[in-house]
Amino acid sequence: MDTILIMDEQNYDNHLEEIFRVAIRGIIFVDGKLCMIEDSFGKMKLPGGGMESGEDDVQVLIREVKEETGYDVIPTSIKPFGEIEEKRLSIHEPMIWHQINRLYFCDVYPEQGQCKYTRNEKDFGFHQVFYTIEEALEKNKNMLENKGRQAWNQRQYKTLLLIKDFLDQK
Repeated sequence: MDTILIMDEQNYDNHLEEIFRVAIRGIIFVDGKLCMIEDSFGKMKLPGGGMESGEDDVQVLIREVKEETGYDVIPTSIKPFGEIEEKRLSIHEPMIWHQINRLYFCDVYPEQGQCKYTRNEKDFGFHQVFYTIEEALEKNKNMLENKGRQAWNQRQYKTLLLIKDFLDQK
């Protein structure tokens, strides 16, 4: 999978311990709108999450999309989009946060089941939303302007721009 974006803030000491994580995220359109997960603070992300031991990308994508949206991914629809590498000082401890986000376009079956959020996700008010790509970009741009340039917000905004550019070229 091609790396389409590297976000290295270089705000850390290279001697610090590194937290390394691989996250798999779905780019899913339902009735022309992008499916996203939003929290009670307005923070948005593509559905997906961390890879667990023994899983491959497809297994993570299918599991995470089901947990966060209630939808089942159509396995034959999965198409790689690209990889975003993020590296920065962790906001919680003096460690390097290093995350690889692998993005996949995929379709879902129309029937929707129950979301299965973790306790932490419930505490943050995670819920599913649908926006046009333009609406998602505008909402994220407003977050950048009003809430500051947190790493998650910058990553999401740049990811949405890459998706929009890709779709505009089709």
